[in-house]
Amino acid sequence: MPVDQKTFDKAMSLVNRQDMVKLLRELVSIRSPFFEEAEIIDYLRGRMSYYNRLHTEIQHYEEPEITGFKGENLIVRLKGTGGGPGMLINGHVDTVPLCDGWTVDPYAGVEKDGRLYGLGALDMKAGIVSSVFLMEALVEAGIELKGDIVFTAVSDEEGPYGLGTHFTIMDGITDGCDFCIIPEPSAPFAPGNEKFPCVALGSRGTAVYHVKVKGKSAHGATPEKGINAVEDAARIINAVSDNLDLGEHPLLGRGTMCITNLKGGEKYLLVPEDASFTIYRHTVEGDAGQALKEVREIVDSLDLESEVEVRLRDLPHPDAYFLPWTVEENTPLARSLRKGSENILGKKMQTTYFRSESDANHIAPRLKIPTVLFGPDGANFHAADEYVEIDTMVDTTRIMLYTVMDLLS
Repeated sequence: MPVDQKTFDKAMSLVNRQDMVKLLRELVSIRSPFFEEAEIIDYLRGRMSYYNRLHTEIQHYEEPEITGFKGENLIVRLKGTGGGPGMLINGHVDTVPLCDGWTVDPYAGVEKDGRLYGLGALDMKAGIVSSVFLMEALVEAGIELKGDIVFTAVSDEEGPYGLGTHFTIMDGITDGCDFCIIPEPSAPFAPGNEKFPCVALGSRGTAVYHVKVKGKSAHGATPEKGINAVEDAARIINAVSDNLDLGEHPLLGRGTMCITNLKGGEKYLLVPEDASFTIYRHTVEGDAGQALKEVREIVDSLDLESEVEVRLRDLPHPDAYFLPWTVEENTPLARSLRKGSENILGKKMQTTYFRSESDANHIAPRLKIPTVLFGPDGANFHAADEYVEIDTMVDTTRIMLYTVMDLLS
C-alpha cells in the first residue's frame, strides 16, 4: 500500500543529521578491526536496549577449526502486528586494519566540507548509523508494521569468511525474512562512475585456491640435479593467467584473478624445493568445486616434474562459500527503493553490480531472498583518509524508511 506521507514525515522528523553525525563519530572512535568487535557491539546494544519495543540480544558464536575465533553479533528485532513480510537489515561493525598515510586522526571522526573522515566511516559504520536511526524512528513515531524487522549488526565481514553473517544463518536468526537490505556503500563499489543514490542488484563471488609446489633440492651450481619448485610455480602462474577462463556475465561483467602470497627460494644457493602461492579469484558463475576443477586441469596439462597440490582454502562450513548472485530489477524491493528515491530526493536511482564480495554473498544465495546493497556515498574505503558524504548517510536512512513502510505496512 502507498506510504502515508503524514506518518512518514513524523518518523523522518526524528532523524536528525547532527545526531547521526554524533553517533557516527562515536562509532568511529571505537576501534573495531575484524575479530575485535566486542566493544562496539556492546555499545550499540546499550543504546538500542533503551527502547522497549526493540528486542536486543547478543548472539555468541565460535569457529574453532580454522580461526579459533569467538565472536558476537547484535540482533535487534522489531515485531510487526502479523500478516506482512519480514525485512532483514544487515550491516557489519568491523573494519579493516589501519593503514599508513592518514592525514587526519582516523579515530576522531573529523567533519569537513560535508564529509566525515574516519576508519570505517564509509565501510560501513555510516550504514550502521542509518540502520540504527531507522529502527529508532519507527519506534519513537509509534509506527506499527505488519511485518517484522530483524537488524543484524555483525562481526567479521572484513575477515576471510564473513563468520558473523554465516552464523546468523546457521542459527536460524534470519529465518522468516523475505527481503534484505545491506547499507554498504553501493556507488563507491560500483564498476563505473555511479553516484548516490545507487542500488547494487548483485555481485561476483569468490574462490581462493592455495597452490603448493614440491621440487627437489640441489646445489645452485648444479641446477640440473634438482627440480626447481619456483620455476614450476612460475610456469603454473603463467599458464593459469593465460588459459583460465574467468567467465563473463551479462550483469556482473568479467571475472578476475589475482596472484598473492608468492613464496619460495629463500635459501642461499640452493635449488628451491618448495614454492607456494594463492590464487584469489572473483567468479561470475559456478561453485567452488567447478572453480577448483578448472585450475587443476591447467596444472595437469603442464606435466611438471614437481609435485603440485591445488586446493580450495579451508572453509568453516561447506556452505560458507561466497557465491555470485543477482536479483531481478523488477523485484518489489528494488522497485520500492527506486520509488523512495524519486519521491524523497526527486532523483532516479541508478542500478549497478558490486565489484567485490560482501555478506550479501551469504544471504542472497543461501536464504534465496531478494537482497540489495544500498548505502551512502564517499571514498577511500580500505585506504587512508576514508570518508562518507554525510548527506547521503541521512538520505540512505530516509529511503530505507520509505521502503520498509512501503513493503511491510
